[in-house]
Amino acid sequence: MKKLQLISKSCLAALALIALISCTESSESADTMKFYAGSSNGELSHSIYLCELDTDLKSFEVVDSFSGARGGSYLDFSPEQNFLFAINQELWNQDTKHSTVTSFSVEEGSMALTLINSQSSQGSGICHIHCSKDGAYIFAANYGSGHATALPVNAEGKIGAASSVVIGEGTGPNERRQNGPHAHQVMLDPGQNFLLVPDLGTDKIMIYAFDKDSGVLTPNPAQPFFSLAPGSGPRHLAFHPDGNLLFIVNELNSTITACSYNGSDGTITMLNSLSTVEDTHEGMKYPAAVRVHPKGKYVYASTRGENSCISTFEIKEHGTVSRIQVMEQVPNWPRDFNVDPSGEFMLVAGERSDEIRLYLIDKDTGLLSETSAVVELPAPAAILFVQ
Repeated sequence: MKKLQLISKSCLAALALIALISCTESSESADTMKFYAGSSNGELSHSIYLCELDTDLKSFEVVDSFSGARGGSYLDFSPEQNFLFAINQELWNQDTKHSTVTSFSVEEGSMALTLINSQSSQGSGICHIHCSKDGAYIFAANYGSGHATALPVNAEGKIGAASSVVIGEGTGPNERRQNGPHAHQVMLDPGQNFLLVPDLGTDKIMIYAFDKDSGVLTPNPAQPFFSLAPGSGPRHLAFHPDGNLLFIVNELNSTITACSYNGSDGTITMLNSLSTVEDTHEGMKYPAAVRVHPKGKYVYASTRGENSCISTFEIKEHGTVSRIQVMEQVPNWPRDFNVDPSGEFMLVAGERSDEIRLYLIDKDTGLLSETSAVVELPAPAAILFVQ
């Protein structure tokens, strides 16, 4: 009987230890999150960094770095996050000056990257990439040549030759920046039926119907493009979680434009537009990135310049926006920022101050507050959370 009691006590102790370890691992998992950061410094052999954020201690650190894509200034995941795609500043072709898109496999758990292959973006000066929800295509925006490109991706994550290459038409009043098309972003709509391309050079959002079977892009017959004010220079856009609104940041006139979106025919209608910064804001002011809060109540925009900032906008009942905060205590030249999936944290990448800083988001007001958490990285230009 004593022997049986001893065995029972030993079993209970073992179970308790297993439970403790399990709880500890679960707690550690819940209190940390990983993200990748891409550097725009094309001289670095390792330009993609894996970082870990401790959400309890409000601190983070670099845990690994990877080669294979020089100047990985924009990143995106496949839907299962088993592949990562990156901009690559190494030229695909020295004669055409075409840029390169690179694919990596992602190791489960460690999130380590292994190079799969690279492919021509069929244009020069690549600046943005975007993966379809089914993972079958990666899209590229080539700022230099103005082209937007669709490239197929197979089940092993290998990028194939382009299935479609398109380019807008026109110029803008800014002779230095708008001498022709300059595609700055590629973004499929939530229904995955239309590709939207903000074109800084022509003051248009180009709208292309996307054939999922052939991978071919054609001008949307209902609305081939959405025009913004002359000299706006649309750079990036972001969809509302409901899919019926989108928000555009315009680099050249320092504005954010709220629009309604009809997913059935891919048409855009303007709601309102206002400055991303205060009227007293002087000097250079070039909006860069735009993100919508996961709960859909707020939208954020970064502005680069002599007084770099992150602005918070409240989304009103009918989709218009009003500015409620301008946070100027941010890293220099915030080319990108991102909001974590919970909507509690924001990471801001200071491309010219070589750092990423952490901010807290008030769950009730959407307003930002500073923390002391910072990690130093060379020219960070992209932030991608692991979900």
